[in-house]
Amino acid sequence: MRLLITGKTRSGKSTSLHLLLAALLQRSWLQVLLLDGKGVELAPYAKLRAVTYLGPTQMAGWEAALQEIATGLEDRFQALADRGLRAATPADPRILLVADEVQIGCRHRHHGRAIKQHLTRIAEQSAALADVVVLSCQREQNSLPPAVRWNCNAKLRMLGVGFFHYQPDGRPHIAGRLPYTTPEQVLEQLAVGAAGEDVPVSADSLMDLLQAEHSDRSRSGRDEVHARANATLYLGADGTGKTFQLHNHAAGRTTRRIFVDLQEPHKSWLAAIMEQCGAGIPPRATAVQLREMAVLAVRAEPTALLLDNLDGISNRERPSVHALVNAAKVAALAAPPPETPSLERKVHPFIARCRIVRIEPLSTAQARALADEHLPNDIPGRDATLRRIVGMSQGHPATIVSLCRQTSRGTLPELRHMETTPKRINLVFLLLVPLLLLLFIWRWNVDSYLLSALIMVALMVSRPFLYRSLRRQ
Repeated sequence: MRLLITGKTRSGKSTSLHLLLAALLQRSWLQVLLLDGKGVELAPYAKLRAVTYLGPTQMAGWEAALQEIATGLEDRFQALADRGLRAATPADPRILLVADEVQIGCRHRHHGRAIKQHLTRIAEQSAALADVVVLSCQREQNSLPPAVRWNCNAKLRMLGVGFFHYQPDGRPHIAGRLPYTTPEQVLEQLAVGAAGEDVPVSADSLMDLLQAEHSDRSRSGRDEVHARANATLYLGADGTGKTFQLHNHAAGRTTRRIFVDLQEPHKSWLAAIMEQCGAGIPPRATAVQLREMAVLAVRAEPTALLLDNLDGISNRERPSVHALVNAAKVAALAAPPPETPSLERKVHPFIARCRIVRIEPLSTAQARALADEHLPNDIPGRDATLRRIVGMSQGHPATIVSLCRQTSRGTLPELRHMETTPKRINLVFLLLVPLLLLLFIWRWNVDSYLLSALIMVALMVSRPFLYRSLRRQ
């Protein structure tokens, strides 16, 4: 088994290692190598017999120990070939390699390159020898060589407070929670010698080794959809302040707030929830798998879940929203009033389970006060501009603020040159051209064809100046 454990700080990686060591250290091994990148979590096991422990200040020892395992693979494969075997039997001696925060060693300035080379060779060739390799890091990318990640046949992603998502190769994904344990409890179990050696060490039996409480996927659908939760639904037209109310929703003493826009694609907003929770996103995961991981990540800590634009979801996304609302301690949603059949189908399933808050447009006085607050004082014809903004906004706060900002920048054509006084028109060009023509006809007796041509030329020349003069007023 080659297991990769990932997760952010305090997500439960150390707990999973302690639970795993409680089961693995009861067995007989050819060699037990513990590499501790932090020098804290695996240090209590250094005093155990037949355990080689190397901390973060012993990178030269990391390189030498990994090189010894990597170079010893040839002799072990030769021993199998001499026995006519292609893979080790359960009775053959095996090596246990556990590395916590392995990225510390892989990024080391002097020994990192050699450490990565030896880890790559071990990950690529040790499967037939039935060795057990357990690597722990905060994220897959930029922590391990690609070949090591590729050859890990089981990946355990910790989501916080012991919640996990387990992904073994060729098996259904499993979600659940691990019991909390400490190194002291593990050492006590090892001293007592609790039974457990009958459980095989493989990716299929990892849940039993970790004593995990994993969810039954066959039940995690309909039962959660109809459960009630502490949820509020804000109903209001676009621009009435739904998103503002959502961001300022009272969430009590929750430790974190997560906001997503449901107009994004299904996988995108599920991934956004996981990222805000600090959970890693597995590549090529389906929407159902992302939903299970997002639910666990939200449930890991008391969470205020804020979901905007509920009208943007599809029928396939509705179960995800229901499950996430149930997982959150406090949930708030926002949507326009269900005035069309399409909106009714999307919003009505949530009305029965949510407290409804209807957001009404501002009154004329409130709208004028808000516009007066955001409109600069040096705008020409300010009173007329305020009246125009109030009329165009229809009482929507966001529209009022947007119109005021456009007016201050001079980018709103409807309000750019609004003034209370009538415009003055310069008639110089309107009178000058006819006078010149009359003077020309009186002074010289001009043929009618030539006169028509001269009038057309004069109009073509004077027209741009005339329009420019009118626009300046």
